[in-house]
Amino acid sequence: MNDNQNNFYRETTYRELVKPYLDEAKKELINYLSINSVYDEKTITEKTPYGKGVEKALTFLADLGKRLGFNVDRVDHHCTELSYGEGKLLDIYAHADVVPVSENWVHKPFEPTIEGDKIFARGACDDKGPGLASLFAAKALLDNNKLNGFKLRIIFGGDEERGSSCLEYYFNEYKKEYPTYGFTPDADFPMIYAEKSIHTVELIKECPKLASLIEDFDFGKATNIVLDEATAILKKVENLENKVKHYQENHKDINLVLNDNTLKFFGKSVHGATPWLGVNAGLHLLNFFGEEYGIEELCKLFIALEKGDGKSFGGDFTSETFDSTSYAIGKMNFKNNTIKLIINLRLPENVNISEPIEKLEKFTSSKCNDLGGCDALVIPLESTLVQTLCNVYKEETGDEINKPLAIGGGTYAKESKNSLAFGPTFPGRDFFIHQDDEYFFISDFENIIGIYAHAIDALGKALRENK
Repeated sequence: MNDNQNNFYRETTYRELVKPYLDEAKKELINYLSINSVYDEKTITEKTPYGKGVEKALTFLADLGKRLGFNVDRVDHHCTELSYGEGKLLDIYAHADVVPVSENWVHKPFEPTIEGDKIFARGACDDKGPGLASLFAAKALLDNNKLNGFKLRIIFGGDEERGSSCLEYYFNEYKKEYPTYGFTPDADFPMIYAEKSIHTVELIKECPKLASLIEDFDFGKATNIVLDEATAILKKVENLENKVKHYQENHKDINLVLNDNTLKFFGKSVHGATPWLGVNAGLHLLNFFGEEYGIEELCKLFIALEKGDGKSFGGDFTSETFDSTSYAIGKMNFKNNTIKLIINLRLPENVNISEPIEKLEKFTSSKCNDLGGCDALVIPLESTLVQTLCNVYKEETGDEINKPLAIGGGTYAKESKNSLAFGPTFPGRDFFIHQDDEYFFISDFENIIGIYAHAIDALGKALRENK
């Protein structure tokens, strides 16, 4: 047993059940992680709605699922559904798409690298490893005649990272039935019983003073990743070196690199649910010109959004379930004298989107538009779904201390009904999801195959008993 397993590993019936499948699962994980499945607008067609890379990953899963004995439905290329059985529905939702990568990886993001117990690759933890673990858990149950009396569907989507249009298509356009129970292996253990509402908000601010100093710009690849790089091309360079030095002395968390009239800002990328853990390079770019060139409205934007918690302008809403609100900037541009920030805004269940927008507009003297979003999710703690998965987790790990969580992250659970996020990350782990050099413990990958086998079996029993 690997040391990484010590806190959460127990020898159980389900661990024994899945052992014959671990080697094949690890081999297929490497194949799966080798596919660059970042959304690619340039290669979108009717048969590749999210680009060629995502379609390649979904095709890989369809071929693998068929070989393992599951029925396949490609859902008009938006998802790959692998199913078995008849009766009431139990769904597992995983995603084949991954977030973009930067040039700062030490390891190659789509050439999986194993170092000790770690496997480095984009998607190792979010969400290719856990999705494949669920599939091999189901395969172990299938071969041991334990998928009876209900219908299991494992749905791999192609667009979770950009807003889950794939699962929306699955239910609303393709008209698939909602399940009795569902879970997604795309968050933390013990489980996530509540998720904040998530909205995309566009903040618009005119700033002709900035136009006199720099060229237009357009930064960011995804709305749910804090900007870690930004570049300003200056029209004027007088006294620029001194200004850069002065700003760097006052802001130790950001790195500035000046080359002729090009000024680069290097921050720290983190998941959009916790922007306060990162350093937003784009906001620092705006603040540099605010502080060093006396443009007060740019300083106001920085003060409002740099921490990402809304406290500076009274936008830090809470509820009995959630203790914070988050504002992450993943994209921004400047054109025609106008700054446009795209804010990934995550709110407690009792807050209307109009409330933070009103406060933000007033503080920054800007215009904000809600571009759409999804409601919060709260599954009752006393429900059969929560209680069943809690018992599975405790029996498989021996962990009696950690309790179900309410988080800011959004998962596929919001797109379904009576569904929640269950794993794969054990308490205390940090696998750098949405960051450079994402990885997963191989021992955890093996471990969760057993846990998910138990979860499927236990929820299947609940379905058979009409609970």
